[in-house]
Amino acid sequence: MADPKQDASATHAQQPNAAPRVSKPTLPVEEKNRLKDEEICIEMCTIDDMPAIAEQLYICFPDAFWDKMEPPALRSADAATRVRRLATRLSPSFHLPEMKWIKAVYRPTGKMVGVAGWMVPGYREGMPIHNVWRRSATDFFGFAPKMNWSDADIEEMWRGVDIAQWDGHIGGNDDIRAAVLGDEPHWFLAPLMTLPEWQGRGVASKLMRWAIEQADGEGGQAMYLESAPTARNVYLRFGFEPLGEANMIRRGPRRGGVGGVEAGEKVGLGVVEVEVEHGAVS
Repeated sequence: MADPKQDASATHAQQPNAAPRVSKPTLPVEEKNRLKDEEICIEMCTIDDMPAIAEQLYICFPDAFWDKMEPPALRSADAATRVRRLATRLSPSFHLPEMKWIKAVYRPTGKMVGVAGWMVPGYREGMPIHNVWRRSATDFFGFAPKMNWSDADIEEMWRGVDIAQWDGHIGGNDDIRAAVLGDEPHWFLAPLMTLPEWQGRGVASKLMRWAIEQADGEGGQAMYLESAPTARNVYLRFGFEPLGEANMIRRGPRRGGVGGVEAGEKVGLGVVEVEVEHGAVS
């Protein structure tokens, strides 16, 4: 099969005439567009993938999000600088055993076409919920000594970010998650994304399946995410149930409930494509 068109070699910020990106409704994958199983594989990311992950975050998430978190008046005009700073901030998460970054790779070319970040249970049980995306994660997880960061390093990597807005948004989501789950072990999606030209091909379904099969295999461990409104109906198909405007939870195969999934019946993991503008930073 021919490699789909590659038009995301630069971030949206490097395309001066590009139209603003907005969240679009997620539609079921048409079978004629679905990639064959042998064409896509799921692999663990390495820290060397982080620059590409950071670039994909700028490509995939809508301008409204980035304009709020990195206001144009504050951020660098150089897209490469923004990518480098974001990659630096997220790189320490690779040293956390509870953070699992996975990628969907198009086998014919080896291109990374989708990414998911999952925080998994089993390592910091009893510890407060704390998203690795937050500025405060530097102290909470002890990133500075692990990465040999100086205060000047930390200041530089966060330059251009409205930290009050960033930590207020993500920290607020953590507060909601803590209120819902308390000390219950759970999987947390932060984030999920598929490059625009690969959406509607079944890529994100494979990234979701990787986690759902493991969570269900551990006795139906809870799974939690924050979804964009455009993706909400899709997650119902995966067995998630809404808790509020954006928050959704899944506790394995269910009987009845939202979506009418019967006990023991596999949720339609291969039937839908998941929206990219969601997750920890939607």
